[in-house]
Amino acid sequence: MSTLQHSWITIQYFGGNGLANHAAAGAYGFLLSLMPALLIVAYFISALFSSSSQEAARIILNMGFLGNAFDIGGTVERFLDAFDPGLAGAVSLVSMVWAAIVLAFSLQRGLNSIFLNIKAASPIKAFLIPLGLEAAVILFVFIAVLGAHLSSLLFGAGAAPKALQTALSTLPFLGLGALAFGAYRIVPNGEPRWKSALAGAALCIIIYAILSALFNVFINPERYHVIYGTLGDLILLLAKVYFFFMFFFIGAQFAFVVEYFDALLFIRLQAARSSPKPFFIDKALFASVKNGRLRTYCRSYQPGETIFLEGEDSHEIYYILSGAAHVYLANKKNGRHERVAVITSDNFFGEMGHVLANKRSATVKADADFTALVLPPRLFEHIMAIDKNADNKVIEMLSERLKHTNDRLTQDF
Repeated sequence: MSTLQHSWITIQYFGGNGLANHAAAGAYGFLLSLMPALLIVAYFISALFSSSSQEAARIILNMGFLGNAFDIGGTVERFLDAFDPGLAGAVSLVSMVWAAIVLAFSLQRGLNSIFLNIKAASPIKAFLIPLGLEAAVILFVFIAVLGAHLSSLLFGAGAAPKALQTALSTLPFLGLGALAFGAYRIVPNGEPRWKSALAGAALCIIIYAILSALFNVFINPERYHVIYGTLGDLILLLAKVYFFFMFFFIGAQFAFVVEYFDALLFIRLQAARSSPKPFFIDKALFASVKNGRLRTYCRSYQPGETIFLEGEDSHEIYYILSGAAHVYLANKKNGRHERVAVITSDNFFGEMGHVLANKRSATVKADADFTALVLPPRLFEHIMAIDKNADNKVIEMLSERLKHTNDRLTQDF
């Protein structure tokens, strides 16, 4: 049940957040950022090995990832031959870093659309994150190039042992998984814990690895060469990149669902209970708390049992599943508690103490067959941050309740 709930919520939010568009923007950012990033790597490769422009271009081409989609060798050679190590060269490197950062901005916008800015955004972090993300991408490319170069030096034209070939073939996927994990943990303002980020990164890479294997089996590059000529390699490359970003954002959305699963379950429960005709999947997966994580928050009370007392220092928020709650205030004239309101099912109560950070302002007792979800303050905050409809409903309910209580106090006290 939990797996189905995770999957269904992820699918629905993925479509609702327009993440396919963010994946397309990521692929476009990749196309714009790729050559500047490769030229930066080529510069450091040349400086590290004190190699000629031709040798640096050959080392870059050993990576093999780009195939014939770009004239990498010629571009690298021309750049290194014309590169000025002085001030002009430094300005050139800075401009290339800025050009390469387009991809980082695309990823940042997409991830923030998923994590909804649950935490307050830091302007410094918002500025530094794209730079750090692009630095991580450049470092990944640099390591990939060095790995390919090392493999070429060790084995030359001969075939590497099968076990080593398998290990080497998994390294790019592990590197992409590490990049995805780091992006999920660092980029969003409401970043998930490491377990949630790890689950999202694992899902991203597993799906992408499966697609890559199917891609290699069923896609014949020669057909694209016949139809598109030299553009065939570029089209296939961009298709792979687009699907990677699709899975990157699916993994991010899954990490969000894992991190805020209890809040999302409550939102789905509330929607299923309030809708006159809920979608059959939503009804089957979310309309009940009997078999699921929300059951841990469920509590039943006997008729007349006190839920909390006026002046009590507690801050849990209650959502009524069945029955009603009676609200009592002390009459200062006669010292007795008199009922001033009744709260029915599918409504919150107790939220005022949390919102105002005060002690309980009234005594609440249960009616017959009373069952409620007792929500910790942090979970309630997540619900309000994710579901703006719930936020508006609580504000309207508080306003109505305060007006009703004020009218009663005016009449009776």
